[in-house]
Amino acid sequence: MRKIGYLGPAGTFSEQAALLYVQKCPGELIPYSDVPELIMAVQNGALHGAVVPIENVLEGTVNITIDTLAHEADLKITAEQVLAVHQCLIAQDGVDKSEVKEIVSHPQALAQCRHFLHAHFPGVPVRAVNSTAAGAMEVKNSSLPIAAIANRRAAEIFGLNILMENIEDISNNCTRFVVLSHEDVPPTGRDKTSIVFSVSDKPGSLLKALSIFADLGINLTKIESRPMRTQLGEYLFFVDFEGHARDETAARALDALKAMSTYFKHLGSYPRSE
Repeated sequence: MRKIGYLGPAGTFSEQAALLYVQKCPGELIPYSDVPELIMAVQNGALHGAVVPIENVLEGTVNITIDTLAHEADLKITAEQVLAVHQCLIAQDGVDKSEVKEIVSHPQALAQCRHFLHAHFPGVPVRAVNSTAAGAMEVKNSSLPIAAIANRRAAEIFGLNILMENIEDISNNCTRFVVLSHEDVPPTGRDKTSIVFSVSDKPGSLLKALSIFADLGINLTKIESRPMRTQLGEYLFFVDFEGHARDETAARALDALKAMSTYFKHLGSYPRSE
């Protein structure tokens, strides 16, 4: 059976997304403790695929994911899943919210609840851990009155009490997850393509690159820059657009972009999430 990795332990939002994925594409789910290790397990053949977070409505891009894809791995995005994210504050039975001495969670979850924490727990220390479920596990094993920010499933798995629900700062909070593997997937007619590229440091270079898509009537759904890790002022540009790399129009755009890029990588063409 195919082995599919996710950011664990059980009870993370990544596990939720992975469970939805294996309903459609069966596989054995394997937890990993951090995103780079997870991605490189696919790269090295220990896993057939991995489900990783790539973008959140509140906090934007998950930088560790796209940086690893750009600089360290040679993998393809083969699917995406958008998951509604509702955070809970959880603690051991008998712990009241007025007694909480520290709050732990994944950095993204803490950021998604920043205003909540400021309003309800001013002065209470917060601490980042590798995942929301890792925070829940720490709360379960602690002798101190600490709390975690995690989902309802994590509370159920670790036998914790939900002190407050839906504590995310924006009600339509959601995270986009992608599936990574060595495989390409064929066009479906409702596809998205992800690429990363860089252009020469000359006036108008980026404008010319993006004009390729505008001139061909291709809709960009995302564009973001990240440091190229070479020197200050040099950037990689991550772009998502509607269409599949095998579509005639998209293929023309990619050929033109590759010809003028100083760096180019096709990160995958895959069905858009419903």
